[in-house]
Amino acid sequence: MDRVNRKNYYLNGLLMLSLIFYGWHVPEYLLIILTCVLTNYVAGRLLSSIPLTHRVARQVVIAAVICINVGLLAYFKYAAFLVDLFCDLFGYKIPSNSLFSALDIVLPIGISFYTFQSLSYTIDVYRGQQAAERSLARFALFVAFFPQLIAGPIVRANQFFYQLSRKRRVRWSVFMEGCYLILRGLFLKLVIADNLGQVVDRYWTAGTQPDAPATLALSLVVLFSCQIFCDFAGYTDIARGIAYQLGFRLPKNFNAPYLAQTFSDFWKRWHITLSLWIRDYLYIPFGGSRGSKLNTCRNLLIVFVLSGLWHGAGINFILWGALHGFAILIEHATALSTWLERNKSRPIVTTTIAFAWFLVVQGTWIMGMALFRASDGAEAWLVLQKVVSGVVALPLEGLAYPESKGLITAAWWFTTPVWLIHVRVFLQERFKVRQSIYERTIYAGMMIYAVLTLYASNPKFIYFQF
Repeated sequence: MDRVNRKNYYLNGLLMLSLIFYGWHVPEYLLIILTCVLTNYVAGRLLSSIPLTHRVARQVVIAAVICINVGLLAYFKYAAFLVDLFCDLFGYKIPSNSLFSALDIVLPIGISFYTFQSLSYTIDVYRGQQAAERSLARFALFVAFFPQLIAGPIVRANQFFYQLSRKRRVRWSVFMEGCYLILRGLFLKLVIADNLGQVVDRYWTAGTQPDAPATLALSLVVLFSCQIFCDFAGYTDIARGIAYQLGFRLPKNFNAPYLAQTFSDFWKRWHITLSLWIRDYLYIPFGGSRGSKLNTCRNLLIVFVLSGLWHGAGINFILWGALHGFAILIEHATALSTWLERNKSRPIVTTTIAFAWFLVVQGTWIMGMALFRASDGAEAWLVLQKVVSGVVALPLEGLAYPESKGLITAAWWFTTPVWLIHVRVFLQERFKVRQSIYERTIYAGMMIYAVLTLYASNPKFIYFQF
């Protein structure tokens, strides 16, 4: 009984800390996350009490809970965007005394992440793949667990609930592993992402001017690609490290995405938990790869456009999703992955085509970052044109941006850890070169020194806005 009580005190304490953490800056946000918790908890209990044979009743419950969850997300994330889009399309000007004239909705941080996490639980209960959680406190901790609450990774119920019952005691190896993850996350965020972000923010407006050198825009987009990777991967490492020290394992969210040779492989390496969520709860229910090739292409395009909308309410995000949707459609239609697998016996031809497609994959991602970073569709289109021109001009002109060359050249040096991370993963995947304790110790020492001496001040994480 004492052990059970200690465990309950510990879990309840984590729940209270998580709610305090989330409501510290804007206490009103607690009402939103608690609404999400209660809605999905009640839905899970209802679904568990309705037999699987009563399909209509279960469908009514799951439809209602999806409407509530998606409705909350849509209101806070897309209401202002939809009103502006309506006005632009129909040339309508909102009167100054109208309610919508003052529509200024502040997006609650993390709402996209905890909404998707809660929905995955309820849908799994509906499918009969997950038992409904009887304890409201345990379910609330699943949704509001503070290390990954703001920006993921998106944790499934079957990855979390079993850990609530495990025995916990202080272990030196666990503590040190958590420290290493936290240190790596701080290094990626404070040293790499924030320093790159300052350069990108400083020169982005100049780089998007019509008369700006095309290679400047190209450099800024590549730097932003490294920035967003380090920013998001850094947060994930910090979240996983803190959770590990608290006795929880969170799923890995990034695995050297800039090594991906195909678009399919890229989305298995970048934001892994979101990619899996979209596959299991959108792509497969829409029909997946069942049926005709036309239906498969339609389903792929739909889920990628929706993925773009998940990232932000803007035309540029829709275009970003469509770009990657069309890219993976081409790969799917040509069956390139299957062809490469079947022609391993022709190493020269296979390696040449694989490397060429690798350049296409990474080039598409870099162009997509122009859409991702742009403030609107018009700016995104201008940057895309400049990026393409920059690729053409780079072999002839080099990096032609005389007024800002020194600072941007320095920023390129800050991308070195990104490439080293990917080289290290490549060696491990291709040649099974494992990381030794001595190698990790050297990395830790270098990262500590960098965090203490080269950090930049930019406390915001890019994915907090999603």
